[in-house]
Amino acid sequence: MALLGIIVLGQTPRPDLEAIYNTYLPDTQLSVMGALDGMPISDIDRMANAGGDYPLLVILADGTTREISLYRLLPLLEKQAAALAKAGAKSAVLMCAGDFPDLGSPIPIIYPGRVVPAVVSAISGTQRIGIITPNPGQMKPATQHWRQKGFTVKAAVASPRDPAALESAAGVMRDSTLELVILDCMGFGPEAGRRLRRLCGRPVICPQSLVARVTAEMMDS
Repeated sequence: MALLGIIVLGQTPRPDLEAIYNTYLPDTQLSVMGALDGMPISDIDRMANAGGDYPLLVILADGTTREISLYRLLPLLEKQAAALAKAGAKSAVLMCAGDFPDLGSPIPIIYPGRVVPAVVSAISGTQRIGIITPNPGQMKPATQHWRQKGFTVKAAVASPRDPAALESAAGVMRDSTLELVILDCMGFGPEAGRRLRRLCGRPVICPQSLVARVTAEMMDS
């Protein structure tokens, strides 16, 4: 049985991710590893308090969240990629929709931040989109990321751990000129996508399920 690695920015377990990948890849073994697995909360808090560029929302095992710079997470993510390769994984999915640099990894990494814009570009006629980022610190780099790919962007903020915030963000996305709305965070599951679609009345792309489907195509081949 093939082994697929799933690398999360925070901690495991992540039964939500396992469930969606088991749906699309029922005959594939999964190994989910987190950049912050095994790290004491005190050390995680120090990383978060240190600040830095491109703060990413990370979900911890207890369900709480922190914001940690992408660049502080990079070496931890590379360590987990190496561990997955040693365990026999032939490839891994990085659970971040942001504009990630290449990881130093012995196995191929699937980057949602590259997959999702490519798909959206292929299906969008107007290139006018809405994006929802999980924290204010990610709004500027996420907007720049999409604009560099040729999109006109309207942005709003909602944490995947705050259902009320999604309703507020939906108000911003209730714009008939937006061709598509993207939940620009891998923490949002398909149900959040369906809820946002009902709230804003626009077509919604959920990267969590989209990337799982693309990965399934690759693994099945």
